[in-house]
Amino acid sequence: MRKTAWAVTGLVISIALSILWLERLSEQRLSINEPTLIMVEPGTNITRLGQQLINAGQSKQSLWQLRLLDRTLSSKGAIKAGEYRVKPGSTVLAFFEQLRSGQAYTRKLTFPEGWTLTQWRALLQAAEGLRPVTTRMTETELAIAVTGAPRPLEGWLFPETYHYTRGDTDLKLLKQAHQTMRKRLAHLWETLPQQDLLSPTELLILASIVERESGRNEDRYKIARVFLNRLQKGMRLQSDPTVIYGLGSVFDGDLKRRHLTSDGPFNTYTRAGLPPTPICNPGAGALTAVLTPADGDWLYFVGRGDGSSQFSLDLKAHNRAVNQYQRGK
Repeated sequence: MRKTAWAVTGLVISIALSILWLERLSEQRLSINEPTLIMVEPGTNITRLGQQLINAGQSKQSLWQLRLLDRTLSSKGAIKAGEYRVKPGSTVLAFFEQLRSGQAYTRKLTFPEGWTLTQWRALLQAAEGLRPVTTRMTETELAIAVTGAPRPLEGWLFPETYHYTRGDTDLKLLKQAHQTMRKRLAHLWETLPQQDLLSPTELLILASIVERESGRNEDRYKIARVFLNRLQKGMRLQSDPTVIYGLGSVFDGDLKRRHLTSDGPFNTYTRAGLPPTPICNPGAGALTAVLTPADGDWLYFVGRGDGSSQFSLDLKAHNRAVNQYQRGK
């Protein structure tokens, strides 16, 4: 009986010590002193991950200890591939649970209002962790890949902050931006229809011009009214940004008179009406300004040099404003 009692006592003590050891093992923290991104490749298991942590100096535990800890205390299920952000003080066990939850690190990319498609593509190409699949596509190929149609993609991307995880493609973000613009545009057109424009596409084109013409948000509504007044009267829009967009890479930053008189589809000095496509990707502010323009009979405006604009009812007053603010007379 005594031998049996001693054996049972020894077993109990052994189990208690094992449990205590496992508890202390589970409290061991990763050797990380600052927030760290850890990449878990597809097909990775605990053994491979454990070796990765040891090789990187991120775990002081041996491989067999990591495997034992996972088998005895972790929840069941495979770990999910992805990029994970680990905070200082995280335990190994908590990290294993994070991998099984699939809560991968989310990156973000912000596209400012008024950027062109070319600028969007450059930012996407430089984005860390984003897989580029559209780099060698022509603009037509890109438009088909994003929208399913060969129509120009310029203007049809909504400026916003988009989130992605490592391994996502640039095409995925472009499709998301396109869908967002379509939904925003449709909603605005349904709730605030603009009687002076024929379609949401025309709204988008005019909003892109307002976006590039306005230095201050409060001026957008007046600038939108100027262009709408001109369209109503059959006057040419005479917008410098449309000419600059049409020049493309030829433009060196200095808009000359010969540029204004050289005819082209985007030259609103030589052609009446709206240009054939948007000239940038406008934001919600410019779209709203076109749908809810200020009340007024202005037909002209000129920049004051401080980001604001001077508005005029007739050409004589406009010429005075030009002399004052542009020519210093």
